[in-house]
Amino acid sequence: MSSSSNIDQQLKELADKHGFLRPDRGDLDNPPAQWREGKPDYRKADLLYFKGKTMNHKPGSLELIVENLVKKWEMEGSHLPDYMTWTTINKEKYRVQANGQKVFSGKESSTIGNYNWLLSTASKELYDSEQHTFESSHSVFRGAFPDGFAWEVLQVFSGPPKVAFSWRHWSNFSGEYKGRVGEGQVVEMHGFAIATVDEQLLIGQLEVYYKPDEFLKAMEGKIPISDVSSGKEILGTGCPIHREK
Repeated sequence: MSSSSNIDQQLKELADKHGFLRPDRGDLDNPPAQWREGKPDYRKADLLYFKGKTMNHKPGSLELIVENLVKKWEMEGSHLPDYMTWTTINKEKYRVQANGQKVFSGKESSTIGNYNWLLSTASKELYDSEQHTFESSHSVFRGAFPDGFAWEVLQVFSGPPKVAFSWRHWSNFSGEYKGRVGEGQVVEMHGFAIATVDEQLLIGQLEVYYKPDEFLKAMEGKIPISDVSSGKEILGTGCPIHREK
């Protein structure tokens, strides 16, 4: 059995057994514009998501709606080079910000890529986003996480127009990062975000809050990976919100 067929089989088995839903990133066979590097394949990332997610949001819930909106936005940001073709944003208002620092316009953020604006507040000795391009930043983290980098919404605290939510981001460190070869350890980070949306749920502003330095230090082996598990980097202790909803 081929690797792709095996992944498809595992996805089906997990979906049937647990009632899991594949992330809705839109119709990838009919994109609104030409792909940056060809049609993306999210099967590995979806399998990682199924195997590692801690929440199982109900169909139609605000949590699942927000989770799918962010996943589709990530897909467009990673694979559609012109943000004016994205379907998840208010093109006239769109801007992004990490940890209350610099506000990036739609044009600038789409040019440098999500990794670079999200890591723009990291200590320069750990990651200097000004020294990375869109392509080099993706190469760094795809090299570290060859099975993808899964993401889930934990809780939604307020509905539109200001959607405030907590999130979890994780993967198996089975690749290489700055010369350090991973051993399959689960690396995770937690954070909070506020998405300001309009009546069509198009994102006009996205504010993300988290601690990038702890994640990067763990990747370099400067602190134990366990220090950034279960939300310890932002809560100080284990995160109590890992439950089915």
